[in-house]
Amino acid sequence: MSKFPPSIIASLPLFGPTPLSRHGALRSQQRSIPPLIIDLLIDFGEESFAGEGCYRYFFTKRTWSFLIRRVGSRAKDLERYRSAYAVVSEDGQLVTVGWVH
Repeated sequence: MSKFPPSIIASLPLFGPTPLSRHGALRSQQRSIPPLIIDLLIDFGEESFAGEGCYRYFFTKRTWSFLIRRVGSRAKDLERYRSAYAVVSEDGQLVTVGWVH
């Protein structure tokens, strides 16, 4: 069950859940980054080439502002994930997630 209010989830046009590799699922759990945030990173974050056929997704000021405008007053529930990032392989599978330091 998601810890986010249903109104946040329902208000966002997600393209579907991202498949997780074994390592990606483990890192997501260890680093407390839920699947909703991974999907938001991919759907709304900035994309950059990470090497070896992978892409890195992260929030910039511009992409974060766009997301916050979409979410509205419920944005306070997402603020702690502003510095999260995700690495996704060419086939769309999550490789790892973490926090930008």
